[in-house]
Amino acid sequence: MAKFCGVGVGIGVACVDSRGRLLVGRRKGSHGSGTIALPGGHLELNETWEECARREVLEETGLTLCAGAMPHIFTSNSRMPDDKHYVTLVLLGRIPEGAEPQNLEPNKCEGWSYVTWAELSASKDPMFLPLRHLLDSADSPLWAVAEESFVSKLGQSSATHIAAALAGAAAAALVMTTSRGSSTR
Repeated sequence: MAKFCGVGVGIGVACVDSRGRLLVGRRKGSHGSGTIALPGGHLELNETWEECARREVLEETGLTLCAGAMPHIFTSNSRMPDDKHYVTLVLLGRIPEGAEPQNLEPNKCEGWSYVTWAELSASKDPMFLPLRHLLDSADSPLWAVAEESFVSKLGQSSATHIAAALAGAAAAALVMTTSRGSSTR
């Protein structure tokens, strides 16, 4: 199989419990091994962002997220070591009251734990690049920002974040077009 040489599209899920804590795990066995990360993974062909987010959280943690919209809260354009380049879209997911994560992919994650935004921001642990970008860009806890109306959030967004969201959509379209064997050239 030929090595993929394009831009990958990833989905990260900011899973928040009823106490406002964020679910994180330490990656292993893949790029970013040893770093703290959100649940998530690769967007599959013909999959919506929300479908991918729900699938990845279920596969990795056994958690079925609460029903309802999962707002897009951040986009990271990450050029990673080993010639890997991803556009990662972060969606907000709510964990049902009393639900506890399981480590269903122990070959990919050391385990799951809950942290507050303040604890994560103050942590000296290495962070997976999309999570590091999210932490570096956020002025307030992500769940408070995500609860604002879409229109007001759009009005407050910087041109860079809007451009990054559009770049993410363009990258997804390009990956889908390339995967189908079509070319726009």
